[in-house]
Amino acid sequence: MMKEAIFNMIKKASVNLPSDVTEALMQAKNQEEKNSRSELSLETILKNIQKAQNLNSPICQDTGLPTFFIKIPEGQSQKTIKLAATEAVKEASEKGFLRPNAVDSINGKNSGDNTGDYFPIFYFEEVSSDSNLEIQLLLKGGGSENVSDQISLPAQLKDYGNAGRNIEGVKKSILQVVKNAQGKGCAPGILSIHIGSDRAGGYYQAKKNLLLPIGLSANIQTEHEEVLKKLESEILEESKKMNIGPMGLGGKTTLLDCKISTSHRLPASFFVSVAYMCWASRKSSCQFEYKNNDWKIIPQKKKGIINIPLSKTSETSESTNIKKLNFPISEEEARSLKIGDTVLLSGVIYTGRDSLHAYAQDNNLSKNISGSAIYHCGPVAIQEQEKWKFTAAGPTTSIREEPYQADFIKKTGIRAVIGKGGMGAKTLQGLKASGAIYLHAIGGAATYYAQSVKEVKSVEYLEFGIPEAMWEIEVKDFLAIVSMDSHGGSLHG
Repeated sequence: MMKEAIFNMIKKASVNLPSDVTEALMQAKNQEEKNSRSELSLETILKNIQKAQNLNSPICQDTGLPTFFIKIPEGQSQKTIKLAATEAVKEASEKGFLRPNAVDSINGKNSGDNTGDYFPIFYFEEVSSDSNLEIQLLLKGGGSENVSDQISLPAQLKDYGNAGRNIEGVKKSILQVVKNAQGKGCAPGILSIHIGSDRAGGYYQAKKNLLLPIGLSANIQTEHEEVLKKLESEILEESKKMNIGPMGLGGKTTLLDCKISTSHRLPASFFVSVAYMCWASRKSSCQFEYKNNDWKIIPQKKKGIINIPLSKTSETSESTNIKKLNFPISEEEARSLKIGDTVLLSGVIYTGRDSLHAYAQDNNLSKNISGSAIYHCGPVAIQEQEKWKFTAAGPTTSIREEPYQADFIKKTGIRAVIGKGGMGAKTLQGLKASGAIYLHAIGGAATYYAQSVKEVKSVEYLEFGIPEAMWEIEVKDFLAIVSMDSHGGSLHG
């Protein structure tokens, strides 16, 4: 009974975005300029949310490290709960609601079922013996985890100078994290900040606050409530002026929410811990009561699915504002494109992430991918009657491949790199030298992009694990924006 309930909780978090997040995204879309890149990004995100609900597929392919926050009645065993949750995670992985993400840090092997040392994560908090058991789940992907940060004050910040041990220093630190993140964490993001504690305690509290609904402060009825609410408002206002916007491509909505909590600290330590959550803020919960020596699920009121009003926007192939690319393409075709161009991709492309790029440094790939594109994507892939199928296939953060990308482009002869968040100066020079482009896909829109994959033609290097393998896929009308071109142009800060 408990395993089944937790499995359903995982499935719900993976497939259905909470209503508070969906409503915030709809409000954000209405505030963006019509027919802008920011409006198109948010429109695509909303379409993805709807498709995920309708198709019962993961909202985003990066289902992160399943993290459970558990309030357990005094005297009850943690072991039973951990065992049930671990088995539920295995089942969710097998059925494609969680992508296999547990990688051994020493040998690089993927366990294949999201279990391993300290994987998943469990945080237990003991409550009174007559309370119900409450289990909350947070799914936070690697892109948003990588742009989270912790600043030790005082600090010298790149864009904001000296940050002291005061509220102004805290504010500068938070804004620096937002600036550093740009679109790499799938903006618009949700910020949760904890001031104080030690390094571990600060991150724990910041992540825990992400379970709160958008608009609900983390510091209600505390001594510093007014000070922290003012700081939250200032962070949101300052973020609007940054013009980072959805996906880092410009616009008004850089953050959907900001939550700040605080605790005491050591005299020598002043930590500002920032947990950055992508727009796909996936969370769910369930409660149990203890009856007749067993845990019984407490039924929850079912919430209706939000109706998302969507326009028939600009991404159709009939639009005169969109260019069509059929892979493989020539150098001339690649060089004809400029930053800001919206394109629809068709033809055969290949996925490739960290393991493939590292491998290609010293080895030739098993397939000739010249003229094609490499897609920074770690899909959720399931096998049906010996045929592979993608159920979720959004982009991963591209900057991780910066050390390799220029050499990879030159060696393989690809004409396009597809990902999110943009890349750096070395890659930009590589695009210019080789005659290639960087195409920005909408981060987190995993079900949306999986629908553009018409066939999984083959897979190479499956020994790297499903997310890291090289998948040969045929796509049709795959939406992307040219954000780095072969003339040295870039939309990324």
